[in-house]
Amino acid sequence: MADYQEYRRRVLRKRWRRRFMAAALLLLLLLVGAIGMLWKSLHREQRPSGVGQNTILQEVTQDNTWNTASYAVARQLTVQTLADSAATALDFRMAALPKSSTAVGKEWFNDVSFVGDSLTQGMQLYEEGMQNAMFCAYKGVGPNVIVNGTTCKRADGVAEVPLEALTAQQPRAIYVLLGTNVLGRDTDYSSFLTYYRLMLDMLSQTLPNAKIYVQSITPVRPEVCQKSGHEGLNRDRLCQINNELAAIALEKNCYFLNLWEVLADENGDLIESYAQPDGYHLRPAGYAAWTDYLCSHTEG
Repeated sequence: MADYQEYRRRVLRKRWRRRFMAAALLLLLLLVGAIGMLWKSLHREQRPSGVGQNTILQEVTQDNTWNTASYAVARQLTVQTLADSAATALDFRMAALPKSSTAVGKEWFNDVSFVGDSLTQGMQLYEEGMQNAMFCAYKGVGPNVIVNGTTCKRADGVAEVPLEALTAQQPRAIYVLLGTNVLGRDTDYSSFLTYYRLMLDMLSQTLPNAKIYVQSITPVRPEVCQKSGHEGLNRDRLCQINNELAAIALEKNCYFLNLWEVLADENGDLIESYAQPDGYHLRPAGYAAWTDYLCSHTEG
């Protein structure tokens, strides 16, 4: 019996030693693997940080097609592949503020300021718009006039410096729509984006408690880009610029509003019944749709 017990102890000791060696070997292999992965991550070749016209807001997706030209709200959203990069630029519709659970009335905008060009002036002048709100709207301007402190004339002819007027208003929120007047020619628009970033920085610094809503550049009728000096107002280019504006808005902690949701038809063109004869300014019905959209897309 004693021999059996001694034999059993020897077998158990050998079994324990084998298990210990196996566990130690496994631990060693895991440690070597972890060190190898760490070394690889520290020494792998770095991918270039950016390419021309790269956007800030990026997401990798399995579907690398580009389809904003065919504008159907119910259609699956797609993205644009950036040249020489595996990264993709997010469709501006995906970055837009979603519909609120409860719509507000026009009185919600009593202490809100609208910054823009002649499109925004229409919001001020038409009964279907937001006549109760405050405005810094001037014909033919872009974000550069805000940044440069240019003196501008309001719809009533009064001259003022936009940022000074806006500061005096002390709005609770600011709605910005700029771009149509300065993007007519089909040229590089990087300077427009630079001014837009600077403008948002200045607005945030001057009025730190005001929420800022960046509104998408509105769609136009398809014949607009056939006119001399308006070649840049084609649907594809406007979609690309709106992608950039959506990215900038999120970068600057602003809200982005997709006006195409209510102003564009199934092709991504301005709804014909909303368009003035020039193809990009709005009739009263267009302002009514725009106003309804703003009332149903607020934050807080």
